[in-house]
Amino acid sequence: MVALDVVHASNSRLRELGPGLVALFVGGTSGIGEFTLKAFVQNTISPKVYIVGRSAPAAERIIEECKAINKDGNVEFLQANVTELSEVDRVCKEIEKKESKINLIVQTQGNLTLAGRLESPEGIDRKFTLNFYSRMRFIENLRPLLRTATITAPHFSRTLSVLSAGHGEGKLDFDDLELKNNYSGVRCATHTITMNSIMIEEFAGRDPGTTFAHSYPSGVNTGITRELPVWARAGFALFKPLLLPFLVSVEETGARQLFIATSGIYAPLKPAGLLASGVPAPKGMEIMDGVDGKVGSGAYIVNWNDDIATSKILKEYREKGVGKTVWEHTMGIFERVEKVNKLRAEAYSK
Repeated sequence: MVALDVVHASNSRLRELGPGLVALFVGGTSGIGEFTLKAFVQNTISPKVYIVGRSAPAAERIIEECKAINKDGNVEFLQANVTELSEVDRVCKEIEKKESKINLIVQTQGNLTLAGRLESPEGIDRKFTLNFYSRMRFIENLRPLLRTATITAPHFSRTLSVLSAGHGEGKLDFDDLELKNNYSGVRCATHTITMNSIMIEEFAGRDPGTTFAHSYPSGVNTGITRELPVWARAGFALFKPLLLPFLVSVEETGARQLFIATSGIYAPLKPAGLLASGVPAPKGMEIMDGVDGKVGSGAYIVNWNDDIATSKILKEYREKGVGKTVWEHTMGIFERVEKVNKLRAEAYSK
């Protein structure tokens, strides 16, 4: 476990990376994303931050609070419902018009629902899209900007997907990776968590100057139950006092996720400069093992306490070459959705 005072000390050194870091927070209008964003704004010099979310009132509140934290920060809201990849593409195009590089992408989008498969007009499940496809699409679309960040001082480039690294990986149904025919909430969780962990390794191999991380935040006291039925929310409220001792506060979670997003102990495979790994590793700490078990491989699955998580199934799948299968599936979904959206646009224009 990385001590919390070490986490705070590291985060406070983020200013050493210089002014003008550009960051994107998807799902940043509440919960873990909001508090990680605030920790980033508080500890940086003149940052440029984009928030992607659904709630404009929540974003306006956060922007005002960020101004009080750091008057030199520039925080902009991009409203979108990223259960559809067309919205992801639209947001990315807006960012590409304004920025030539991006240093950090933090993704926490998701919901807690008891509903079954909810297919979007794009033909894929909305929850699966939130937890996996939208996250991979943001990374894939913005890879050119992440690459530019690796060759632009301070050469810092990183992505973080907050879901359930090391705690929810399991067997994949290779005959139905998108769960079009055999959907359940449990299967959706297993597939999206496992595929997040597999894909960060795939991206790291293709972009060695960027760090790709997938983290588990543990139980956190957020408002994620808001989309549950009334009876479920009431039940959670009833038992919440009993759960509080086992929950991590949003403030601590925000600090720890920022540590994962910026600390030099999670270095890229091939850092392009002294600060390319982020904030220098705390005294007495070394670069961590990547998901493949090798030091500094550029892809990390990280526990809530900032230690490296482990997963036996990922080792098995690596030996079987499953990464290639998941990569090709994901890119295939993107191609299919692009065709669907092109047809939708053509039909709408008639």
